[in-house]
Amino acid sequence: MPMNTHILLVDDDASLRTTLRTCLEMAGYRCVEAKNGDDARAWLEAGHLVNLIVTDHQMPGVSGLEFVKGVRSQPKTKALPIIFYSGQLTDKLKAQAVQARVSAVLEKPFPLHEFLDLVGQLCGKAVK
Repeated sequence: MPMNTHILLVDDDASLRTTLRTCLEMAGYRCVEAKNGDDARAWLEAGHLVNLIVTDHQMPGVSGLEFVKGVRSQPKTKALPIIFYSGQLTDKLKAQAVQARVSAVLEKPFPLHEFLDLVGQLCGKAVK
């Protein structure tokens, strides 16, 4: 069971965060939410640990791409799996995300079952 797997959800859209959190918690994951990249960065810098980060791109303040680059620049978080998504995904943004070493890129809207399968793969757990 993924109960010991902690996921950080970063998105300024509270309803989408709630949907993703509910879906993940029903699958047995534990979730922490951040409403933007600034809050997520501060939470991680406070020493909290997670197994996976899921982040939107378009947010006020620090964008998802900037947040990912910051995560990758820190020794404790540089190897964390990251799912990056956007409703405005262009080839250029996807290439920038891949260059920033995200683990996966999704375009909104995405099917929740595919999202859960991806989370399971990145966390090394089978989701039932």
